[in-house]
Amino acid sequence: MSRSLYIAASGMAAQQLRLENIANNIANVGTTAFKRSQGTFADLLYQELTTVSNPDTGVVAELGGGVRVAGMQRDHQQGSLRESGNPLHVAIEGKGFFAVEDPSGARMYTRDGTFTRSADGQLITAGGLRVAGDIVFPDDTQNVRISPDGTVSVTLAGGDGMSEVVLGELELVTVDNPNTLRSLGNNLYAATAESGEPRRWEAGIDGRVAQGMVETSNVDVATELIELIEAQRAYELNSKVVQATDEALQVASGLKR
Repeated sequence: MSRSLYIAASGMAAQQLRLENIANNIANVGTTAFKRSQGTFADLLYQELTTVSNPDTGVVAELGGGVRVAGMQRDHQQGSLRESGNPLHVAIEGKGFFAVEDPSGARMYTRDGTFTRSADGQLITAGGLRVAGDIVFPDDTQNVRISPDGTVSVTLAGGDGMSEVVLGELELVTVDNPNTLRSLGNNLYAATAESGEPRRWEAGIDGRVAQGMVETSNVDVATELIELIEAQRAYELNSKVVQATDEALQVASGLKR
């Protein structure tokens, strides 16, 4: 069978995946702290065409085998910050992630700071995971203050009046290569060998924590629509190659008759 059919088919499969990724980005345009992803592509192995090589110049004619998906990368550029009015909501202005833990103690990381308070007073994520830092609010908590370095303090009502108590610090981390973190869904990420071991976040150097704010998605709809048009046109061109190859094969098969 003609090699061009396989080459064009690989191009159509790559553009189909690109379309699916764009659809996922657009679908999450309103997801808190969502980071858009983008596919990277690489050409397949080249075959040396020895029959048309030029021994005098040393130039070797090669023909590529198509395209493949090399990987999917997250763009961790910060989204805009939006005021929520909830004192338990926090956003990171700069680099870094909030560390959270599931019931088994497994450590994960997120930029989604839409935190809330559980029935037993623990600070948890919107999905119910415990926020690392052992923040537990007393029953008589009146006001919550989260400083730019992640320190959580509350005002308590007691017999002697109001008093401010420091409950602890939100645990924040940074990694060397956030684009290679493994996506777990629900705005959660896990460290990988490529991302490097998470290290302690430093306020004022890596960023600051903003109380009463949430980070919006970094998806730009206009950019995604341009990518969508490019992917559609590339898919269409590859389909025309398949059509042209089919017509050429029909002509070739008709020569026998």
